[in-house]
Amino acid sequence: MSFSGQRKTILVTGASGMIGRAVVQALSAMPQWDIRAQARNPQEARAVLGEILDVTKVLIRDADFTRTGDREMRFLTKDCHTIIHCAGLVHKADAPYQEYEVVNVRATQSLAEAAVSNNVNTFIFLSSSAIYGAGPFNNIEENGPLQAKTPYAVSKATSERFLEMFRGIPKIVTIRPSLVFGEGDRGNLLSMIKEIKSGRFVQIGNGATEKSLIYSRDLAEAILLTMGLPDGYHLFNAANPKATSVKELTEAISQALGNPKKVSSMPEPLLRFGVKAAELLMKEKAPVTSEQVNKLTTTTTCSVNRLINATGFQQRTPLAQAVRAEIAWASAKNLLP
Repeated sequence: MSFSGQRKTILVTGASGMIGRAVVQALSAMPQWDIRAQARNPQEARAVLGEILDVTKVLIRDADFTRTGDREMRFLTKDCHTIIHCAGLVHKADAPYQEYEVVNVRATQSLAEAAVSNNVNTFIFLSSSAIYGAGPFNNIEENGPLQAKTPYAVSKATSERFLEMFRGIPKIVTIRPSLVFGEGDRGNLLSMIKEIKSGRFVQIGNGATEKSLIYSRDLAEAILLTMGLPDGYHLFNAANPKATSVKELTEAISQALGNPKKVSSMPEPLLRFGVKAAELLMKEKAPVTSEQVNKLTTTTTCSVNRLINATGFQQRTPLAQAVRAEIAWASAKNLLP
């Protein structure tokens, strides 16, 4: 994207989250943008962003999407050319749907309506491949069947439908990332890293099950590439072009951790029997759950041909380098045992 000399304001919501911080970091290298960052906790956002860029170049705005009204949304989006909406409720398994609806649906709708009031040109919404369901699905395209079941996935699918029909913003882009990892990760990959480091992780069978995933900084690049698209509604999966097997991911994590021991493996039927017995007999939580076994043995891969053809997106960061970056961050934050 060339710089014409005219600066514009861009709003990034959820700026202290894993994806938001990567987007703000990428934007900080682009002189055409004045960056406005929404955060529920401005002090936390200032500390997070201050680790990766000159935070004096970012205007941080306080806005809690659990209670932000129309007036606050219009103030937040005033004079913005582009909005990248990364904020959302995630990794809260026990939260009822109503909680997801407030943050992931109503706030998205209110933000889009405020964008119309302020003549925003571009609205980029971060959805999730979770709307395809628990799987299995292999190389699924954007027009594939949606099987959203969890409150999180349903909230994302609901917002997608709203934005697809929404009018008043010239360009709307919906991006469905697969498993995202990197600095700031608090989700599934960080849990897997902890299990491997502690020696508790067991590879199921030969680990051939494939997963689509993407490093947060590569996702940020994909997001910024979509800003150059023509007006209209655009929908993309976002992941590394080549899927990664559980074995490849396990080996990358082990090597990054410097683990001298080979990760143990167990045939799937035997492991499932042991897990079921542990869940029935143990008073404490079993070390591995049936849900985790299902995730590790279910193929969930997405096609990114549409994104590549429209934007030229490429994976910039090798898997080993990206895993090392997450582990270095997690170690510095004392998140690894």
